[in-house]
Amino acid sequence: MKQKHLLCLVIVFFPLILLNSCSPANTTDPDNITKRAPQTLQNGIQKVSGIVLSGGDTTPAGLLDAPRTFVYQVKLDGGEEINVTYTAYPPSPVSETQPKIRLAFYAGEINVGDYIIAHGNYDKSTQTLTVAAEGDYIETYSKKP
Repeated sequence: MKQKHLLCLVIVFFPLILLNSCSPANTTDPDNITKRAPQTLQNGIQKVSGIVLSGGDTTPAGLLDAPRTFVYQVKLDGGEEINVTYTAYPPSPVSETQPKIRLAFYAGEINVGDYIIAHGNYDKSTQTLTVAAEGDYIETYSKKP
């Protein structure tokens, strides 16, 4: 009796499984995808990415052993242009008290044309992402990873 019941289940479900595996895959038609406008940045913690357009060290000349502030203009993947800034502190007792940010520059420095990924606090009024809090970071690449 059990064998007949098992045989009946196999006969009923096997064709269903077979038919399901032969059905065409569900794919999204690219013509039917609604294009979304790029999301605009809001105040607060953000992660951004894009291409470095210009920028560099903005510290006044003649200051030795002083914190160095860097500002870069970046064109984000969505087309918006913002500033990305960070401050580097020279080795000193003061630098030990500053939050630790992570800087990973593939070429040892940020260059025009680099692809940049940055995490920090965005201020919409100045269109500036400030990388300064513990855990914030900047990474650069020769091209988009």
